[in-house]
Amino acid sequence: MKRKESVENDNNNQSTTTTTNIKDKKEKDPLNFFYKPHTILALVIAGIITIYFAFTKEQTQRDSVKTGILAACSAFLLFSMLQMRDGLFIRPHPAFWRVIMGCGVLYLCALVFLLFQSADDARIIMKHIDPRLGVPLPERSYADACDLYTPNDPDSYFKNLKNTVQDEFIWAHFFGWWGKTLLLRDSALCWVLSISFEILELTFEHLLPNFKECWWDHIILDILVCNALGIFMGLLTIRYLNMKEYNWGGVEAKTQPKKSIAMRLFTQFTPATFEEYHWEIFSEWKRFLAVIGLVFLISVIELNAFFLKTLLWIPPPNPINIYRLLLWCLIGTPGLREYYQFATDPKTKKLGTMAWICIAGVFVEVLICVKYGGAMFWAIPTPPEVKYPWIIGTSIFTVTSIFYFAFYKKRNPSAKNNQKFKSKVK
Repeated sequence: MKRKESVENDNNNQSTTTTTNIKDKKEKDPLNFFYKPHTILALVIAGIITIYFAFTKEQTQRDSVKTGILAACSAFLLFSMLQMRDGLFIRPHPAFWRVIMGCGVLYLCALVFLLFQSADDARIIMKHIDPRLGVPLPERSYADACDLYTPNDPDSYFKNLKNTVQDEFIWAHFFGWWGKTLLLRDSALCWVLSISFEILELTFEHLLPNFKECWWDHIILDILVCNALGIFMGLLTIRYLNMKEYNWGGVEAKTQPKKSIAMRLFTQFTPATFEEYHWEIFSEWKRFLAVIGLVFLISVIELNAFFLKTLLWIPPPNPINIYRLLLWCLIGTPGLREYYQFATDPKTKKLGTMAWICIAGVFVEVLICVKYGGAMFWAIPTPPEVKYPWIIGTSIFTVTSIFYFAFYKKRNPSAKNNQKFKSKVK
């Protein structure tokens, strides 16, 4: 009995010592000031800035409306930073991700507002945001000249290839896949998405002219060059930053973080923990459908970029397109982590806030595309070479999936993967 009490006392003393050491480290942390709420200080500073701009700046009616909307959004983001609940991410600071959550809510509200407008009114609103907008986009196709070798051209023997390489979409492919690899952290899933999006371009090229590309543009430039280099650089970045790769296929990949001494400010912008993720796609229906759903959501987000800019008359070089992609990257980073938690952890019964915002945003974007482009797109018939391959492919995929989970896995126990949720924090 005495021995048991002694062990309990030692454990309590050890726990107390650990708690004391953590508190001492926080007090000595040079960034400890930024981890305190400071709600009163933030309220005072925000009030002073509001008074200054509200009473000292004389503006026209149009500028005052813009300033008022911007001020209202800033007030909401300040509330988000100080009062919204924390998510799963704590670096560089929980307040940063609370602001990102607020940006996601504002974007969702803006989409809902646009949904209740007509296409013409939405284009007028976009023109108020940027006076350069509100002009119909010129028809543009990348399949007009598909000769790879042009010996008769006075400028270059590869004139068409040169023009395509100089297009802004080449860099968008490269940096886009670099970023998506950092989010997904799995080369196999990235390759599936890369090839599937090229298939989607072929599917919808009868609706959007800029989806029409030459064969060498689809296969060589997009898949084998730009997307491949982006995925490769993303994987190199993951390994350089000692980030744990997401394991969508259920095959464990061990990456140990290097022990190094770095400046406190630098480490603030690195992940706080490294987790092993086990997607185990073929272990059960839930995980299988979760990955299929993720592929669908990411593909729709990419498609919406092209449909929205076409329907709202936003040219590709306009920064609004970049702002949208950047916002999706920021809200998608924690949203993907929460989606993984919901899909793989049996104890998690509720979808995370950021994941909910992402799914809702995708849904409303699709509704806007359907509403604005309904009269335009529904009148264009789907070519047989697009319709029938999709029907056949979808049918084969569905039947194969049902057969695998309903019959094959039950009759072959060796094909079953471990269905227990595994998560280790390094």
